[in-house]
Amino acid sequence: MYAAFLFYSRLSHLCSMRHIAALIFFLLPALPGQAQQNILDSEEIQKKVERCLYATYGFHFSEAKAIQSSLENMMPSHPAPFFLKALITYWEFFPILPEDPEVIEFESGMDRAIELAANMMDKESNSMEGLFFDLHARAFKAMFWADNGKPGKVLTDLNTMYYSTIKGMEYKDVFNEFYFSSGMYNYYIEAYTEKHPAYKPLALFFRRGDKQLGLKEIEYAINNTTYIKYEARLFMSLIQLNYEKNIDEALEHAAKLYNYFPKNIYYLGQYLIILVHNRQYSVASVLNEKLANEKDDFHRLIYLLIEGFLHENQRNAPSKAKAQYKQVLRDAESFGAIADLYAAIASAGLARIAEKEGDILTARKQRKQSSRLSNYEFILEFR
Repeated sequence: MYAAFLFYSRLSHLCSMRHIAALIFFLLPALPGQAQQNILDSEEIQKKVERCLYATYGFHFSEAKAIQSSLENMMPSHPAPFFLKALITYWEFFPILPEDPEVIEFESGMDRAIELAANMMDKESNSMEGLFFDLHARAFKAMFWADNGKPGKVLTDLNTMYYSTIKGMEYKDVFNEFYFSSGMYNYYIEAYTEKHPAYKPLALFFRRGDKQLGLKEIEYAINNTTYIKYEARLFMSLIQLNYEKNIDEALEHAAKLYNYFPKNIYYLGQYLIILVHNRQYSVASVLNEKLANEKDDFHRLIYLLIEGFLHENQRNAPSKAKAQYKQVLRDAESFGAIADLYAAIASAGLARIAEKEGDILTARKQRKQSSRLSNYEFILEFR
């Protein structure tokens, strides 16, 4: 149910489940009492994995590929290098769309990781590495297809993901990194059903959660783990923004992520969106200028969206804002569901402008469109 609710919440507000998938590499150290010797007990390999991850999230792909290739040569029968290879593909060509050729490379890497994880669990049923790689490779694929509006492709994986998550929670008190997955389950299974009551009957069949405990566990993971603190911080930002309605705290976490990985367009986009909704226009304007000369269509989409927001709310130029918002809507169509959040913000902006111009019908139409595209309440609450 943890995986299922993350999956469904991903559909509603693009909650970046990609970061959950990356946790597989952060949860590799051997646990006490395991009979199977973990290949990744090696300090050399651990450092390589960590460097590869940071290079990947930091958009230093040449470095990431070189490290990944080295790891694959060192352990060709282990799922880690193949998961890393798929992760690099995902970020290098982000956002990948269903028709893009990189989809084959991405899915083949994840499927190979799942296959090799199954081999590990066949040899030892309690293999933690096998459990984690199987769970998170499936979760990463679920995120990808949910992002692209095709959830039916991974519905058969949800039961496996749920039971694997519950099994993994047993190790929280043995290994601090598990505080994050425990916190995510405890928080989301309660918060999501509160926001979407239709799922409450379904939740009755699964383990209960505790929102306040979940928040404490995620906060603990931010402050007391070595490898998953960035992932925990991202989700805390999203939770504070969309569920707890604490935009100041959401902004604080987003700012730190941007400072860690300034080249990551996803982190920069999230930071800019929270900045403008928190009326931090001067900072947003300076950061957005970094995107002004980018030729990549996705970078340009975010640039136009933030420029439109600034023209509307800081520069008192509604005509320019309207033109840029409309361009965002046109450009977002080429990306499909993965750009729904940005289109929702543009539609909300057009609704605000129409209201000020006295065009009530257009305002109502654009607000309805924004609500259809995203369940992020802060978008329509902005005035």
